[in-house]
This record gives sequence, structure tokens and C-alpha cells, in this order.
Amino acid sequence: MKALVTGGTGFVGTHLVRKLKARGDTVRCLVRKTSNVATLKNIGVELAEGDITMHESLADAALGVDVVYHCAAKVGAAGIRSEFYLANVEGTRNVIKACEAAGVARLAHVSTQSVTFDFTDKLNADEFTPFPTRYRDPYSETKALAEKEVLDAARKGRVSANAVRPTLVWGPGDLMILPIIAKLASKGMLVLVNGGRAETATSYVENVCDCLILAADHKQISGEALFVTDDERLTSREFVEKMADAVGFKRPKMSLPYGLAYASAAVAEKLHALSGSKKEPLMTRYAIAFTGRNLTFSCEKARRMLGYKPVVNINDGMRRLAAWVKEIGGLAKLIA
Repeated sequence: MKALVTGGTGFVGTHLVRKLKARGDTVRCLVRKTSNVATLKNIGVELAEGDITMHESLADAALGVDVVYHCAAKVGAAGIRSEFYLANVEGTRNVIKACEAAGVARLAHVSTQSVTFDFTDKLNADEFTPFPTRYRDPYSETKALAEKEVLDAARKGRVSANAVRPTLVWGPGDLMILPIIAKLASKGMLVLVNGGRAETATSYVENVCDCLILAADHKQISGEALFVTDDERLTSREFVEKMADAVGFKRPKMSLPYGLAYASAAVAEKLHALSGSKKEPLMTRYAIAFTGRNLTFSCEKARRMLGYKPVVNINDGMRRLAAWVKEIGGLAKLIA
């Protein structure tokens, strides 16, 4: 099997590439000129220079492959909508066109639970849960539009494809969410929302990759969206405390009511925007809603249709996370 992976230098993409190589697949990765490709070179993959927003480079990269795993996306809790739209919607359209032109047999698209996210509770949501009529952030909105593009193309027979919706993705190699949590903790600013009582659903990164591979391998299934989770329910407090113990930062002791935390995040976002910084804000309304609302999802459809089951449970995942943080130089290196 020959696979093309977009976003291969990213968190999910790197783990996916390793899994594909381990099972004997030939892997090509679409990478930008500015990408750090050292890890991919060490893994031993073919590199194709290009960008998902440039159809020509994608078309060339897709030639001769059997399956495309579309992991590339603009991710973030805040930002300019047009930038999210270009990467997530136009980029996905380009991936679909490239698959059509090259005659690629399968497309596995990385979607997200956020396609259903409107800053309200979602308890044991499944694939029948409707999309919001109004989105509150550009990431969720544009990922929903991207998923619709993929599933619409599949249902019209343009491409054979499925969309996998991870929940909170975590594990070794996370250089986005984990460093923010650890940095806030180091400053004594890590705050629970409503005592961390909200229930949450998580997706260990290797479990996500397993589900993506299953979604690509089950050739008789197309046009489906499927949630993937660790299939364990716990509260936000329990998850953060497990992570704190594994990584070595202090457990959060402070708590704010949801309304106050949300208002504080709105102010923090405005101050961050005025600063002109291009880094992800340490505090956002999206993050407050994500941790302060009940957000649990069922992976029963993935179990039933794909035979998915999470191989790595949360406690084992935390041990692997702890080992990775130690390997990279400890907590100080993580938050540097």
C-alpha cells in the first residue's frame, strides 16, 4: 500500500506515518518549504514539496498512491477566519480534486468533534448530533465545512472517503495543548472551570491513528463520519490531574465560575490581539467552553462499522506521555 499523508510533520501526522511504516506501507508526505522534516527523514518517508492550498503541488504528490490521509489543517482556538477557511476548506477541496485526478482509491479525512461544537453541553453525542446553526469560532466552522466537502464528494461518487472525528487529542508529541497547560501551571494560572466537574471525552493520539487506518482499509464503507474516543469517561479535573502527575506540573487548585472564566478569556483574547503576537493565546473562550462544558461522545459507530477499539487506555497513555516528556528534557524543555 502506498500512502500520501498531508500534515505529516504535525502531531497526529507524525504518529500516523510511524504506524503506516511499521505495518509495511510506503509513505509519501506533502511538506512545505518551511517545514522541519528531520523526523520524517529519520522515519524514512518520501517527501513531496507542496502545500494543500496549492492544487498543482497536491496533484503531483497524489500520483501513484493508493490512499490519502488528510491530516493537515489550521488548528487554533482563535484567529482570522479567512486563514482558517483557506487551509481547512479550500485545502480540503484541493485534496479531493487531487484524489479525483490521480484516481486515488481511498481518502481518510481527519475531522474533529468540534464540528458539533457551539459552546454548549454535548452528552454522549453521536453522528446524528446536528451541526450548529451558528458557530462561535473559525476552527469549528471551517472544519465542519471541510467535512461536508469530503462526505458530499464521497456520496456523489467523486471519491471513496470517510471522516474520522477525534475528541481531545493528547499524548507524546503534543506541542500545542500540553505546553499551554504546563505553562499556565508553572505560572500558577491554571484554573479549573466550575471545579472541573464537566465530563470530557479524550482521544489518545495512537488510538486516533488506528481509527484512521481502519477508516481507510474498510473499502466497502464510504461517506461516513465516525467519532473516535478513548471510550473512558472522566471529568476535566480528573484528566488534568492525571496529566499533571505524569508530566510533573502542579495540580490546579483554583476554580472560577464558568461565566467569570469566560468573561476573563474574552478580555485576554483582546489584549493578546492588541499585542500583535502570533502565538496561541494562553486563555481563550474556546478553551473555557471546551473544558467547562460537558463534552462526551460515543465511538459505538466506529466500533460497529470498523471494528475499532482503543488499544491504549488513559493510564497507559499517561505513562507513555511521562516517558516522552522525560526524553525531551523534562518539564522545563516542554514549556521553554
